[in-house]
Amino acid sequence: MKRIELENGCYKEIYYYDSGETKISNELYMLNGKYHRLNGPAVIWYFKTVEIDKEYYCINGKIHRLDGPAGICYYKSGEIEDEYYWINDIKYSKEEFNKKINIKRNLKLLNKK
Repeated sequence: MKRIELENGCYKEIYYYDSGETKISNELYMLNGKYHRLNGPAVIWYFKTVEIDKEYYCINGKIHRLDGPAGICYYKSGEIEDEYYWINDIKYSKEEFNKKINIKRNLKLLNKK
């Protein structure tokens, strides 16, 4: 395991499949011991072939994303196998998610007037 300090108290932990640190098994972005990353997935799992297997977007330890799926699973080919939608650790279907996001956007527009 390798730990890299980032800005604002955040850090990244990298785990490897082998002791030679050549193949990454997963990356974890953390703040105060909780999964946290504002500009990308906070948890990334890799196949042994280095392609991304799964990724999860988290803020302050909660699975959360407003601009797309918060969990994505991939085939080894890189194509998306499945997507999961969460807001503040609450899982939604894609339809429920889109409805909630559209309501939030409309409220922001109304508040600007």
